[in-house]
Amino acid sequence: MSNRSAPKSGTVSEADVEKAPRKELGAVRKLLYSEAVSAFGGGLWFSMWAVYLTSVKEIPAASMGLAMGLGGGIGLFAAVPVGALADRHGARQVFVAVSLTRGLLVLLFLTTNGFWSLLVVAAMFTAAETSGRGVKVTLVYLLMPEHRRLTVLAQARVVQHITYAAGAGLAAWVLSTDTAGPYYAALTAVALSAFLSATVLVGLPPTPTVPAAHRSSGTRAVRDIPYLTLMSTTALLSLCWPLLSSGLPLWLKYQTAAPVWLAPVTVVISSLFIALYQVRVTRQGKRLRGAVRSTRKAGIALAVCCLLLAAAAWPASALLSSLIVLAGLAAHIYGELHYVASRWGLSLRLMRRDAEGEYQGLAASTEGAVATMGPAMITTLVTGALVGGWAVLAVIFVAAAAPTTTLCRRALRASGAGGGGGSAPGEGGGR
Repeated sequence: MSNRSAPKSGTVSEADVEKAPRKELGAVRKLLYSEAVSAFGGGLWFSMWAVYLTSVKEIPAASMGLAMGLGGGIGLFAAVPVGALADRHGARQVFVAVSLTRGLLVLLFLTTNGFWSLLVVAAMFTAAETSGRGVKVTLVYLLMPEHRRLTVLAQARVVQHITYAAGAGLAAWVLSTDTAGPYYAALTAVALSAFLSATVLVGLPPTPTVPAAHRSSGTRAVRDIPYLTLMSTTALLSLCWPLLSSGLPLWLKYQTAAPVWLAPVTVVISSLFIALYQVRVTRQGKRLRGAVRSTRKAGIALAVCCLLLAAAAWPASALLSSLIVLAGLAAHIYGELHYVASRWGLSLRLMRRDAEGEYQGLAASTEGAVATMGPAMITTLVTGALVGGWAVLAVIFVAAAAPTTTLCRRALRASGAGGGGGSAPGEGGGR
C-alpha cells in the first residue's frame, strides 16, 4: 500500500486480515467494471467523432482538425493540476469528478457548430480525458498493495481493449447511417457510459490524502527535471499507436501491393495479443531494472517494425507484401506490450511520494502530447518521405529508449531515496 499515513485503529484482528483479500478483490472488480464501461464509450466516440463533426455538424474538415488539435494541446496542461488535486482531496474522489465531467463535456459536442465552440469544448474534453488517465493510475497505486499494482493496470488494459472494440463495432453501424439521429443517440450513450463509470467508482474505498505539512506547491513534478525528461523521452515510444492507426492504412493503400483491408485486420490481431499477453509482459516492469529492459526491448522492436513496413513496399506480390506487413505487426505487438509495461514501471517507481497524483498527471500529459502530434507527424513522414520516413521513425524509437538507464540513475539520485527503494538499474540490490 501507499506510505501515506492511515488512521490507526488499534490491534488488527485475524478477521480483519481475512477480510483484506476480499476487499482488495472487490476493489479490483469495481475498477475493471468502471474501465469496461468507460472504454466502451471511448471506442464508440473515437471511432465516429471525425465523421460526426464534419458530416452532421458540417464543420469544414480543416477547421475541425485545427480546432481539435489546438484544443487538445491546450487541454494537456490540466493533467498536473488535476493530479495535485487528487493528492489533496483523494484520488477516488477526484477520479469520480473527472468521469462525471467527461460525460457532461461529451454532451457539449451536441452544441458545437463552428471553430471556436469546438476549440473550447475540445480543450475541456482533452483536459478531462488526459487528467483521468493520470488519476486512474494514482488510484490503482493507492488502492493496491505493491505486488498487485502493475497487474491490475494490465488487467484494466485488457478489459479496455475488449470493450473498446465493442464500442467501435457499434460506431461502425452508426457510420453506416445517413441521418443525424443515430449520432446523437451514440453521443448520449457515450455520456451515459462516463456517468455509469463514475457511479461504479463511488463504491471504491476512499483513498488517503497527502497531509497538509507534506503537500507540494503543485509544481513539484514539473520541477523534477530527471523525471520530466524520462517521461518525455519514453513517451515518444507511444508513436506506435498512430503508426498503426494513421500511418499503416496510408502506406498500404498508396505504396504497397498488400490490400488496404489488412490495416483494420492488424488492429484486431494486435488487440487480441494484448488481451492475451499484457498481464504476463507487465510483470517484467515490476522492478525498475526490468522496466528499463522493457523500454529497450520496446525501442528496438518498434524500430524493426518500421524497417519491415518500409520493406513491404518493394515486393510486387500482394501475398509477399502482406507477409512482410504481418512480420512488422509481430514486432509492433512485442514493442507495444513492453512499452506499456515499462511506462507503468518507470512512472510509478521513480515518482516522489506524497505527490503521486501530480507525477502521474505529468506522465499522462507527456504521453498525451505525443498522442496529439503523433497522427500528423506519422502521416507526414509516411506520405512525404516514404521509405526514408520509416527510417526516421526507427531512429526516433531507438533514440527514445537509449538514454533510459542514464535518466533513471539521475532520477534516483534526485529523489534521494530512489523513488521506490532499491538500487539504480545495472547495480546491485535486487531491482
